[in-house]
Amino acid sequence: MRRGVLTAAFLVFTGVVGLSLGFSGSWSTFISLSHPIAPVNTLSLSFGFAEWELTATSVLKGTSFMRQELVLSGSLGALGIAAGAAFRIPEAAAFSRAGPMDFSLEGVEFIGGYISLELELGNLTLKLTLVEGTPPLPEP
Repeated sequence: MRRGVLTAAFLVFTGVVGLSLGFSGSWSTFISLSHPIAPVNTLSLSFGFAEWELTATSVLKGTSFMRQELVLSGSLGALGIAAGAAFRIPEAAAFSRAGPMDFSLEGVEFIGGYISLELELGNLTLKLTLVEGTPPLPEP
């Protein structure tokens, strides 16, 4: 009996959590007809949970990575938070493994990042944004 109640509670909990999860994505390709022809592909994947969203954007030229952007946005009550970082990935970048679940990508260069805090107090909105380098564009 106890096992059945725990199983039912788990199924209800995962169903409720599953309703608040969101996955979305987009793919775009730009092809230049100059020499050499190398398509530039942009893959954007978003994962949302409650009022938080994590977006990862990868830019590929031909078959190699050019750029990776990560953006996290959400809110804690009246305080809105957004943060992002952009990385350049050289063609010579290589994965190295330190263990069965640990890996790193050598040669990655940090391009820029930002963190933005927005506090809404009635008709007054206070916003603070800290920027370093050339970050990904924040959401309006």
